[in-house]
Amino acid sequence: MDLKCLIVPCARLVCLLAFSVSVDAAAARPMITGAPHWPMQVAPDVLIRRAEFGMLTTNEQGEDQFIATAALPADSGQVFGWVLQVDTPRHTLRWQEHLFFPKAPADWGDASTDPDVVISADGESAASQGEEEVVQGELSRFYWTLAEGDPAGEYRLDLAIEGSTVMHFVFQVPATVQEKPLLVQGAEGSIQRIAWHAPNEEQSSWK
Repeated sequence: MDLKCLIVPCARLVCLLAFSVSVDAAAARPMITGAPHWPMQVAPDVLIRRAEFGMLTTNEQGEDQFIATAALPADSGQVFGWVLQVDTPRHTLRWQEHLFFPKAPADWGDASTDPDVVISADGESAASQGEEEVVQGELSRFYWTLAEGDPAGEYRLDLAIEGSTVMHFVFQVPATVQEKPLLVQGAEGSIQRIAWHAPNEEQSSWK
């Protein structure tokens, strides 16, 4: 895979690489799951009450809807990410992610030129960091999108908030990702198939 060089400010690169090492070490531990660990205090003024991984779909009203799931459809353009319920007086929180593929994808797309993303030398994982706004007690991020040719298998998304590990989300993609066909009504009532393309990044709250 031909990966472009990433130009990242030194301090941010060191932080991302440090997180990459920490999540690699955490990989051998059991996946963090469910109610026994909630609520989780990650800072004196930050309490996480719930964390869920899932995907975005569009409802009949054309609105984004979050669906919690550990199995994504193998459709190009499928957006996925996480939602947290948090108690904090802060307006924003810092997050760090590390996404692991079953094997290197053919193309990392926009992530390969994103200055906040560092792709591993083997092309099988990417570490990123940033800051998101807390909206009505929720923190969410939906940056990642499945692309045509992404491999089938088990994926993992490690998440830290304010420097503390919160979850190791493990999820499945059942087959190699393909373009998603969309059925539409033709002018004379015939059913036609067209390719559907989702945006690369969406933001949504629980619905």
